[in-house]
Amino acid sequence: MFLDRPAPEFRKAQTCLALCSLFLVFMSLPSAAQNLRGSCGSPDPDSSIAGCTRKIEYDTVDLKTGNAIQAAAAHLATDYNHRGVAYASKGLYDQAVADFGQAISLLPKTFPAAYFNRASAYSNQGLDDQAIIDYTMAISLEPKGEDPEFKLADAYNYRGNAYEHKGLFDEAIADFTMAISLKPGMENAYEHRGNRYLHKGLYDLAIADFTRSISLNSRNVTSYYNRALAYQHKGLHDDAIADLTREISLAPTDTGAYDLRGLAYVDKGQYDQAIADYTQEIALDAKDIPLHPVFASRYASAYSHRAGVYERKGVIDAAIADHRAALKLDPGMQSAKDALKRLGAGP
Repeated sequence: MFLDRPAPEFRKAQTCLALCSLFLVFMSLPSAAQNLRGSCGSPDPDSSIAGCTRKIEYDTVDLKTGNAIQAAAAHLATDYNHRGVAYASKGLYDQAVADFGQAISLLPKTFPAAYFNRASAYSNQGLDDQAIIDYTMAISLEPKGEDPEFKLADAYNYRGNAYEHKGLFDEAIADFTMAISLKPGMENAYEHRGNRYLHKGLYDLAIADFTRSISLNSRNVTSYYNRALAYQHKGLHDDAIADLTREISLAPTDTGAYDLRGLAYVDKGQYDQAIADYTQEIALDAKDIPLHPVFASRYASAYSHRAGVYERKGVIDAAIADHRAALKLDPGMQSAKDALKRLGAGP
């Protein structure tokens, strides 16, 4: 008897953090470009913070004189935006949010990038509701994406991420679809939308999106894994195995790929290949257990899976040994206890 086991979970697409999604905007008027002045806006965050702080002091005085108020406000808003980007790149999100808020207060109707940047900072703090509000405001200020300094597709994509985090999957799919319509080569949006389709059991749509993601980046291991999972749900075990084999060639230490390929081999009745994959998974896990002993219970499943294959092959002693090994790592694993009882063996 082969033990029941939970279905493998899909892999989350990698989400770009604030430091790689913020906009650095240079402008003298709300819609015009401005040359970089001093070190404010420098790629080095510490240098940029120092330079922008000096610029903020200077431009605040300039604004208070009352001369060329619109240009002075744009200069000061840009200073705050640049410093906010620098703070965000250092993980100082509270300071970043404050600076983006100052930029927005100066140009509340003409600075979509500042809303976008504050939304990204909120996202990195896990504040999805606030992020959604700001992404929505950024989109409303630049609904046609005509400003070359504002990437509308990214705003939809990242708002989709925030919806995804909140479990609002239909809204997320709609935003990823809009992002793709604006930027058909956006690999990340296909990957995220594919995940949502996979979660909803829309396997053909998921496969199509993961296929497109892979066509844009043939080394995208997450899309290979998730497409394999969709194939597995459809009973297309050979396709799943092919994708997992490709993923393993790219990421040979990915234990999850061995585990899922082992399951596909079991479903095809290829037990020796399944045992080989679970054995490799166990060997890789063994290297991690000393480094992360608190997670030892998570590694018990590979032994339990291999034990199930041994049971199918009638190699009972090996099955018992694996169930005991699983219990050593996870003393509370009820399935292993039940299996040992069924096999007439003690823990």
